[in-house]
Amino acid sequence: MVSSIAMDLGILLPILGLLFVVWAITFIVYSETWQLPTAFMPVGLGAYIYLEHHPWNWLMLLPLLSALVFNVSAVLSKPKFRGWVSYLNYILLLPVVILYLFNFRYLFKDDSLLKTIFAGLGILALLIYVSKFWLSDVILLLINQLYTKESRNFETTIANRFIKGVGKTRTFHVTIGGLGTVETSGFFYLYVGLKNIAPYDKVRLKLKTGCLGTEFISGFPRLISRT
Repeated sequence: MVSSIAMDLGILLPILGLLFVVWAITFIVYSETWQLPTAFMPVGLGAYIYLEHHPWNWLMLLPLLSALVFNVSAVLSKPKFRGWVSYLNYILLLPVVILYLFNFRYLFKDDSLLKTIFAGLGILALLIYVSKFWLSDVILLLINQLYTKESRNFETTIANRFIKGVGKTRTFHVTIGGLGTVETSGFFYLYVGLKNIAPYDKVRLKLKTGCLGTEFISGFPRLISRT
């Protein structure tokens, strides 16, 4: 019985590991910044279950927030958040920064003063950068969707799609009639290609403006007619 379970696990674990690698690579390559934490959702769920008795295990569920804003294919507002909301975007970083500073001495207790200063400031800058895009942006986009101030169906055409940059700097762009060139998620870019949407095909986009005033494209284009 035990050997049978061990054999089953020996087969199952590599398959699950491979599926996670494919999942993670897909999201890392094609996600917008607010979708990217979804890449780590399987690991987060596993860690949450494994650390079920740990009081901070709920932090492992944070990637789930990113999955809730997966439908935001592109943010049309420039900048994403305006007015008082733009300040809130940074206020949300304070708990992360305070938690880091609270544990600062423990993290660098065995390091020299010079290393503590440079490594500490470097990690703090990285932490603020990552938290801005992977946490506060996600939370605000999620709040923005809680109440829709305006929603409209926008009939248009998609003239072309292209990629800028390479590697980690790569971004996906789609030229939309009436909106111009828009940076979209890679999934939106792929969808246009998979549907073989030509420049003169009519499509319908769902444009929404949320309660925080941020306008975005919700979901994927719906093909109306081909020419």
